[in-house]
Amino acid sequence: MTSRNWIKVYCDKWLSGSIRDEQPDVRSVWIDLLILAGNGQFGDIGEIKLSNGVGLTDKQIAEILRISKALWRKAKQRFLLSQRIEITSKGAICIINWSKYQSDYQRQKPYRKSKSQETQS
Repeated sequence: MTSRNWIKVYCDKWLSGSIRDEQPDVRSVWIDLLILAGNGQFGDIGEIKLSNGVGLTDKQIAEILRISKALWRKAKQRFLLSQRIEITSKGAICIINWSKYQSDYQRQKPYRKSKSQETQS
């Protein structure tokens, strides 16, 4: 799997969008979740999973994010209710609208690939 160096976060949405209605601890979990979804270790398609759609346990997510299991469960519930995530039957976490919000990464992928090939030559 590939890993991205950045994710797109809309400043106006972050500062005045619906995420601002959440408590600071839940907002911090949200940004961590976006980072995990873009990390090559878990896939860069907006899903947090081990493999083939198999998700991590609440305990594993809490340990990765270095937060309490209670905070993770609270945040997860808020994200489900606000339709920011969905969880597959195997427990993988999918960021809703990931491809819409992270479209620049895919759009620039051919450019990054050509640059990488140039440096290898």
